[in-house]
Amino acid sequence: MLLRQGDSGGAVKALQGNLNKLGAIVLVDGGFGGETRDAIADARVALNRPGASSEAEDALQDALAAVADPLPALSAAGVTFIARHEVSSPAGYRRSFSHPIWPAGESGVTIGIGYDLRFSDEAQLRADWGDHLSEAQLQRLKTVLRIQGTKALADGLNDVDVPLRAAMVVFVARSLPDTIAKARRIYPEIDTLTPAQQTALASLVYNRGAALTDSGDPARQNRREMREIKALLAENKLESVADQIDSMRRLWDPQSGLVRRRHEEATLWRSGFAALQLA
Repeated sequence: MLLRQGDSGGAVKALQGNLNKLGAIVLVDGGFGGETRDAIADARVALNRPGASSEAEDALQDALAAVADPLPALSAAGVTFIARHEVSSPAGYRRSFSHPIWPAGESGVTIGIGYDLRFSDEAQLRADWGDHLSEAQLQRLKTVLRIQGTKALADGLNDVDVPLRAAMVVFVARSLPDTIAKARRIYPEIDTLTPAQQTALASLVYNRGAALTDSGDPARQNRREMREIKALLAENKLESVADQIDSMRRLWDPQSGLVRRRHEEATLWRSGFAALQLA
């Protein structure tokens, strides 16, 4: 069945879900719009299948369906959930994250999807990015390894371009496995959970880290819910975990994107990927 831009329905949803196995991070909303069109263009390059980005023939759809899930523990939908919360959308990535940035604070210069060069050495940089960036780009990035970033340092590297496809490959191969390992240390039950529930915990740890000890104002108890989740998982009280994720919204301004993230993590825990147009 040939799918064209403007089409909608279940076949388009299946196409979008399969595009996400290649790191497209598109919403699985069943509408063949600009986001899906751009993802098809990237997929044609990745799969070496030339053609128009405004349509998807049976051969392309079959090739996408045959692509393996990038990270089975989370599934393509889980990878997409976390990546979209980091960069908002494919267009958002290309607009704001395809060149090195400095997120502020104690962060280093950061590339791709949250890859902080402050915590990388040259050997790791080459292992993770050597297949995706040129030698000249690697040499430029080497100058900001292991140091706290500044806006000036990031701006000085503005000519280094990190394509979304490369960013997603490193995100899946390096960043997310590290995050799952950190989550497993505090929540050892994570491997027994559904992919949606594993994603909710991985997203939480990717964003907040794995600390269980409060910091800052003692009255805020800013790690209280993280500790409560640990206890609930140990007692197999899974139905109450989402309430603790939702409760964390108390820590931020209601307009903060983190409030929305916590709410969507809780929704994911309760209702799965389909509730967030990811499956």
